[in-house]
Amino acid sequence: MSVWSEGISLPGNMDTSPPHEKRKQKPKKNSKKKKSQSAKESNSKPMEAKATASYFSLSITGQIVSATFPLGPDKEFVFLRYELIAGPDWQLASGPQHGLTQLATNKSGHFNEPIVFNMPIEVTYRSTSPYGWPQILVSVFGRSGLGRERLLGYAHIHLPVFGSRRPAEQMEQLQTPILMPKCPNMIADVTSWLLRREPELKDPKVLLDNLKCKGLAMESYGSLDFQLSSVMRGARKLGYHWHA
Repeated sequence: MSVWSEGISLPGNMDTSPPHEKRKQKPKKNSKKKKSQSAKESNSKPMEAKATASYFSLSITGQIVSATFPLGPDKEFVFLRYELIAGPDWQLASGPQHGLTQLATNKSGHFNEPIVFNMPIEVTYRSTSPYGWPQILVSVFGRSGLGRERLLGYAHIHLPVFGSRRPAEQMEQLQTPILMPKCPNMIADVTSWLLRREPELKDPKVLLDNLKCKGLAMESYGSLDFQLSSVMRGARKLGYHWHA
């Protein structure tokens, strides 16, 4: 007859627990933990795949080719200042946002021949929405032989959505007018003539907003030529389908 008593230690490594307590012992949870870890890893993989497709990219290459004035520019030399402007959802991944061209002239040829700049542009944007599509805002300035600078106008254009279907050496030819602000009244016109200063915009970015530039008086004189090509990646993964 065997008697089980608590608090009695037996020699050796014998298990002294009663048989009914052995049955109540729970199995180890290592297998469940391994399954849960493997399930978490499998669930994290599609989330990582979705994270890589959370934005699309737009790469632009090209140049500001030239400026043309029907009766020639008012100054001997011409140069450009440009700025790339985009909406809040757009992030500039690579490339300069601002640029300044060299002084150029056409005085060696005919007065209405193009003034060539060939200013290269190469940028890459990232975005989650097409709202606020990037634009190029250009300010055209002239400089006389004495070094006096004068505003000749503004120009702006959207970056192309589709890449050119032409050969690689032939990019898309784009043209935009050069706009010059006009004086709002005769007094301002006389003052501008006496001071020999053309009216300028405090913030040229208002030209990019149709609501803000609604009351502006502008006149077109000349044009600006661009050569631009675009490459877009990741737009279809976000559900955007554009067709040329």
